[in-house]
Amino acid sequence: MEDRRAVPVVGVDVASATRLAALLERRPRFAERVFTEAERHECAGRPERWASRWAAKEAVRKLFGAGGGAPLPAFRDIEVRSGPGGAPRVTVRGRQPPGVALSLTHEGDVAVAVAVGGTVPETSPEPPPGLRLPDRPDDGHKGTFGTVVVLAGAHGYSGAAYLSAMGAARGGAGLVRLCVPQTLHPIVAVKCTEVMAHGLPDDDEAGVIGPHALEVLRRDHLPAADVLVVGPGLGRAGITERAVKTLLESLTCPTVVDADGLNIAAAHGVDWRRSGQPVVITPHPAEMARLAGSDTRAVQARRVQTASEYAASAGVVVVLKGAETVVAAPDGRVHVDGHRVVALATGGTGDVLAGLCGAMLAGHLEPFDAAVAAVTVHAEAGAAAQAERGRAGVLAGDVLDRLPEAQERLRRALEAAR
Repeated sequence: MEDRRAVPVVGVDVASATRLAALLERRPRFAERVFTEAERHECAGRPERWASRWAAKEAVRKLFGAGGGAPLPAFRDIEVRSGPGGAPRVTVRGRQPPGVALSLTHEGDVAVAVAVGGTVPETSPEPPPGLRLPDRPDDGHKGTFGTVVVLAGAHGYSGAAYLSAMGAARGGAGLVRLCVPQTLHPIVAVKCTEVMAHGLPDDDEAGVIGPHALEVLRRDHLPAADVLVVGPGLGRAGITERAVKTLLESLTCPTVVDADGLNIAAAHGVDWRRSGQPVVITPHPAEMARLAGSDTRAVQARRVQTASEYAASAGVVVVLKGAETVVAAPDGRVHVDGHRVVALATGGTGDVLAGLCGAMLAGHLEPFDAAVAAVTVHAEAGAAAQAERGRAGVLAGDVLDRLPEAQERLRRALEAAR
């Protein structure tokens, strides 16, 4: 929905080219987090351009924020590029804001940006009816927002482990423990600096989860878990299948099961009710077909019915992924997400969703509400990535980086509607 708010007519910001260049040298990834790919291409080797783009983004954010209460666009939501004749051209979330003019000037080391507008259109997401997000009290601490333990990864699948763990972290979990086979630990320990990476002992076969790893997981990690996420990139080694089947039938906390965790459950007829713990499963259509004893075409032809029937019979919350993702609860509740984001049709985005769902559960939402919240935030982040980068070529990491802003936009929209 589009909400027009009257704001003061000027947003101004000043930036130092030298200081920004030094920051980019110290923290190379900063440029990826703040500037779009097109901006990085235009600014390469030109410190004054980095400074002017930064100042422009700040000026536009001030213009939007002056109205008070409206969610500010993220830095990467704002793109500043050279237009015809070199004049700056600004877009916000892929749209050129009507009535907004931008001026950029340089004087020595200093870049000055002035954004001028009468009324600035602020586009806020339309939260689905009944959407709930975890509370974020001002006096909250790490323990308030829960600990998510992620069991993921096998030889050749370290990316799935990283994406699912970071999905939980970007989703707001207070602490995240990523448990991987010992062989993978050096890889993920370097990549996952914001979560705690732990190597589980290899058994007879290196790079996979087996009974010894399961023993250590239960002893050292599950006692601290508010939520367990299991499955991304685990593989289908024989010892892994046996260990995961045992784990899924003896859960000790609410659990999200994805990917190979679902394939193993389908192959071995896991009884989801056996542990007595709440379970959320996140299958794509082929995995849903294996669980339901059907085929992919039949699942796609009856998405709501298939998800609802399996949820009721198995006693789990089902998140059937795809265009207009279906969330179904054992008690008959159903939510059909309104998003159709083709940019999400790429490897790894499901791993991000699994971790995000774990964060929502750790935030004390009940399983159905947690699943709806995760699907909605994930889709909003995907839509933002698609608006900026296009329908093809978006990566799971692009979605991951946009989760905080997507959740905040939804949170502020809910607050404004109260």
